[in-house]
Amino acid sequence: MNAQENMDTRGIQFGFGFLSQEASFDIQFSLIDYDGSHSYARAYLVGLLNTLLVAFIGIILATLLGLVVGIARLSPNYLIRKTASFYIEFFRNIPLLLQIFFWYFAALRALPMPQDATLLLGSSFMTIKGLFTPAPIWTNFDVFFITLIVAMILVFFFVKFAKKKQEQEGKQLPVLIISLAIFMGLPLLTFLVGGVDLSFSFPELRKMSQSSYTFDGGMGIPPELIALTLALTLYTATFIAENVRAGIQGIGKGQKEAAASIGLTPSQVLKISNYATSIKNNYTTNYQSIFKFN
Repeated sequence: MNAQENMDTRGIQFGFGFLSQEASFDIQFSLIDYDGSHSYARAYLVGLLNTLLVAFIGIILATLLGLVVGIARLSPNYLIRKTASFYIEFFRNIPLLLQIFFWYFAALRALPMPQDATLLLGSSFMTIKGLFTPAPIWTNFDVFFITLIVAMILVFFFVKFAKKKQEQEGKQLPVLIISLAIFMGLPLLTFLVGGVDLSFSFPELRKMSQSSYTFDGGMGIPPELIALTLALTLYTATFIAENVRAGIQGIGKGQKEAAASIGLTPSQVLKISNYATSIKNNYTTNYQSIFKFN
């Protein structure tokens, strides 16, 4: 009741009607057009898309890094094994919020100003204001995107077909090569027959005032996004690495000997063993943590 009376006193109505009102604040980074004149609903959409972007990038990078570190943990090489163990123990035991603060307020703040930045890879600049890279400019991107989705569907059904054929007839098709050919070949054909074209806009330094510089053109990635992605990736990869290590060590000695006796390679043993299932089951929890901390 107190809350309702206070809201009535201030002329604030309870409900979701405020979503259509003007937000009156800006958001530095947005995947869609947005400024302070847009509604609160649009501001929430911008935040949702930014969250999905960080989660998508974090999931890919954390998975790759965790897989490499997890396998390195079991390396017979002492230096590689101990380095992987140190990485896991170090980053896993530092609070995530502290890691975000470090990357944003310490590491990225030490970067040079735009006018002092050095050229990276011939086209990019890493500055205190963020990473400035070439921006893709598409023609008929919808054709390319639809073709890419179709290619993914074809690869999915081909993998199922190849697996069924192997189970029924014992024939093993080159799944990886054919899948890559479909996934890459079909989208590339759109450049030849679909009218798709791709060019790039490169960042160029521009002087705004006597002591202020910025970059025109290209794509600017703000330091907030970089710091958050780095922290989430390095932190989550430690748990994924331990899942990978546990999955590999969870393969029984009898399974390994039985697989070797029928001529399976070590990679085939890992592929068809229980390790793959255990990793997939644990990945879900780690991916949820990326969304939770984002």
